[in-house]
Amino acid sequence: MVLDLTSEQEKLKKEVADFVKDKVEPIASGLDEKCQFPIELFKEIGEKGWFKFNVPEKYGGEGKNTTNLFIVFSEIAKGLASLSVSLDTQYLLMEALNLYGSEYLKEKYIPPLVKGEIIGAFAITEQTAGSDIGGITGTAKKNGNEYVLNGEKCVVVSGAVADAFIVFLKTDPTKGAKGLSAFMVEKDMDGVVVEPLNPSGLRACGLGKLVLNNVRIPVENLVGNEGDGAKIALSVLDFGRIGIASTAYGIAQAAFESAVNYAKERKQFNVPISNFQGLRWMLADLAVEIEATKLLILEAAKTRDKGLRYTKEAAMAKLYSSKVAVKAALTAIQIFGHYGYLKDKPLERYLRDAKGLEIAEGTSEIQKLVIARHILG
Repeated sequence: MVLDLTSEQEKLKKEVADFVKDKVEPIASGLDEKCQFPIELFKEIGEKGWFKFNVPEKYGGEGKNTTNLFIVFSEIAKGLASLSVSLDTQYLLMEALNLYGSEYLKEKYIPPLVKGEIIGAFAITEQTAGSDIGGITGTAKKNGNEYVLNGEKCVVVSGAVADAFIVFLKTDPTKGAKGLSAFMVEKDMDGVVVEPLNPSGLRACGLGKLVLNNVRIPVENLVGNEGDGAKIALSVLDFGRIGIASTAYGIAQAAFESAVNYAKERKQFNVPISNFQGLRWMLADLAVEIEATKLLILEAAKTRDKGLRYTKEAAMAKLYSSKVAVKAALTAIQIFGHYGYLKDKPLERYLRDAKGLEIAEGTSEIQKLVIARHILG
């Protein structure tokens, strides 16, 4: 099935693909090896206007168009999934501010985020709280016209390089998830400490730890109202799952294309290995699953753009796409044989990155719980 793109979307897809080929692919392996965030590429993406597709025109955006996000995320992920994941995080922050932020916060943060002038992060995960956000122990205590923040976020995409964070903390520890609130925090504030992490996959996404030691912020930096934190996190993560699914699709497509090309070139017993029925069936199965992945993502994107609830659709897309990405990477490695097991090929990076996507923004098990809740109540 051919993705029905408008002429403008076809142009966008080509522009992103060219950018990936010229700018991303030549340095992707080096960035991954060094665990280095590609700041210059990130800022160039902002200059190209690829952060505008989910932002009102009032703040420098082009309005809601989630299909465009699918195009950008998936094409960039074919070159470097880490970069795609960091873009998703930038969009998460803008989505939270757009839906729940005061006019003051929107005007202060969204325009520079859209332009890529600042890097944003979404800080929620703690040692005691991942999928269970009610387990967050970090606190925000009101003191006059300020909040005093304390806590530690153990895993934050872009956290090592971010300029601005939305941070989820307890304003009322007695209420569990209902006592959770969200705040805007800047890296240069007194008491803010960031530490880079060294993950096995998605190594160039600027993964970091955020520590807050008696950080004082003005009350104006509260996003929404006290107690809105869980609502903000859950609604915004629905959107983020489309971005993660699109990233996974990009990895799967890159692995599949590599496997197809190699199978046509590699000869054994004087014939291309693509002639062997077992291998042909492997690629046929994978082609079906990748196509299904695309359709699930587009269904979620179109449902969102219609203004309808898309929680189930986003969960389905994220669950299936991350699973297919892992399978595609493993299949490609198998088809390449021992060459696929060498680090000078991108296949092992595809596998490491794809596995991370089965965990990011809700594990596969959490996605199944979300889907089942919508089916069974």
